[in-house]
Amino acid sequence: MKIFFDHVNGFGKISNYEVIINCAYGILEESETKTEALEHGWIPWKGKWYNERSTRIKLDFFRPTKTTKRLSNKIKISKGSFIDKIQEYEELHKKYRQHNFFQRNISLESFEGCEVIEYWTDKLNAISIYKIFETNMVVYQFLWDYEDPKLSLGNVAQMIECELAKEMNCDYVYLLGGYEKCCEYKSNYKGFQFWTGNDWSMDIKLYKYLVNRDEKIKILNYDV
Repeated sequence: MKIFFDHVNGFGKISNYEVIINCAYGILEESETKTEALEHGWIPWKGKWYNERSTRIKLDFFRPTKTTKRLSNKIKISKGSFIDKIQEYEELHKKYRQHNFFQRNISLESFEGCEVIEYWTDKLNAISIYKIFETNMVVYQFLWDYEDPKLSLGNVAQMIECELAKEMNCDYVYLLGGYEKCCEYKSNYKGFQFWTGNDWSMDIKLYKYLVNRDEKIKILNYDV
């Protein structure tokens, strides 16, 4: 992996504290495979690779609960299309952000080239956005309208994603970064692992400590 540092979009403070933040990203070497990069904590995004506290599910160990299996019988699954249904997906995106009080907004156009799984009852309720990299599935986004919490669509979607990944002979499903309490749920799935920077860990107690510690970080007056 060839590493680059973006000091234009980065920033720092050195007067009273020494805090320097920059955006580091990688570009695959010709001899390096995508599987090798993923195995070392890198996540692909728009042609670049970023190293983070990545999370994944080892499919050999994944087992859905009986409740999730039962609830999945209420859901119809279909293949989606960004080209044909971008407006419907935008509405789901809006409801998802409002429910979770997320201020960060990622344009759905950023997921161009990804595949979509749709989850239906009598209407479109949720979607998963993913991409296959060799023998790995990377799930970039799950969007749900949350109109019927009893459907537990997050757990159902995770089961469907893992089942589809197995059918495609994948070894892992990657769930992007694990930061803040909003990502604590990922550790509930059997086969969960997270990247420490040195190796993949199954230490759930440590992971939960880290995501709760993230909540103590406050960013004030960020206008860069």
